[in-house]
Amino acid sequence: MKDLYSLLAVSTNANQDEIKKSYRKIAFQCHPDKNKDPDARSQFQDISEAYEILSDPRKRQTYDQFGYDVVKEGQGSLNPQELFQSLFNVDFGREMNSNIFFFSDLSRNPFTQIQHKMVHALHCSLEELYFGTKKEFAISHTDYQGLRKSTKYVINIKAGSQDGENIVVKEGGNYLTPLQVTEDLVIQIKETKHTLYKRKGHNLFREHTISLVTALCSCQFTIPHFKKDLVIEIQDIIKPNSLFQVFGSGMPIKQTSTASLDNGSESATYGNLILDLKIEFPTHLSEKRQEYLKQILGSGSSGSSEEGDQKEGVLVTQAFFYKDKEEVMKELINEEEEESLGCLQQ
Repeated sequence: MKDLYSLLAVSTNANQDEIKKSYRKIAFQCHPDKNKDPDARSQFQDISEAYEILSDPRKRQTYDQFGYDVVKEGQGSLNPQELFQSLFNVDFGREMNSNIFFFSDLSRNPFTQIQHKMVHALHCSLEELYFGTKKEFAISHTDYQGLRKSTKYVINIKAGSQDGENIVVKEGGNYLTPLQVTEDLVIQIKETKHTLYKRKGHNLFREHTISLVTALCSCQFTIPHFKKDLVIEIQDIIKPNSLFQVFGSGMPIKQTSTASLDNGSESATYGNLILDLKIEFPTHLSEKRQEYLKQILGSGSSGSSEEGDQKEGVLVTQAFFYKDKEEVMKELINEEEEESLGCLQQ
């Protein structure tokens, strides 16, 4: 009978963190794409099966009470490669050497608690994060002997990955002689600015300018998008400062490795596209066109009185354009932020 605890080199009362930590250590050592020993493949299969059982509280309880043969009866087929990749985001799918590392994905795990770290920014365009991409690069660092080394990394960035996602490579940075420690390397996605779209979570935002006629009448217009151009149709009258939503035309929602294992598919779902429609008003209207508009829309007079009813002392004066409302609101927000900072500094 297999002793699953012995395979993972843990005690029978080990907690989940201890089991996962031990599995990670042994799995990295005996992974068949890294370890060329003839017995490595079978050992990798055995420890993967042991972890799959002991990491599940229900299966672990069955194993503890009735043994391996009983719990094995309810086991489905196990792919140890998929289990390893789903847990640690490391892809040993190609031949390894000591200076090349392959990673199949990144995560949003915080790394602020890491005391000594070297951060490498992985700049990605919004298109790359929309479709997914692969980045290959080398990082130069100093080892404990003071020698400069170059390590190559190959990072698979899945569609829908976000700014700030990262991978932490243990002791992948510089050796700090005064402290006698080696920095951890943090590889972090930095999303570059797009000319048309802004991203917030899974949603995309963009501005689009339309004419006054388009705003008042049912309309269709075309905007460029990542996969193909979108033909937008709006039946309503479009009022200033209105936002419109196009469902399913935002960023893809990234499929995690564990989710794809559970569902057996990689069918992507998407966030939404939010359109901020800017209405372009004419700069000048002839008197004839003004009369046409008054006939169609009504005179639009408000608060005015007939000449005979004018109050004595009323002053008729002309108003001129000052600023866009958005510009004024931005100024007000900036002033409030500066005042808040001033209060905090006092």
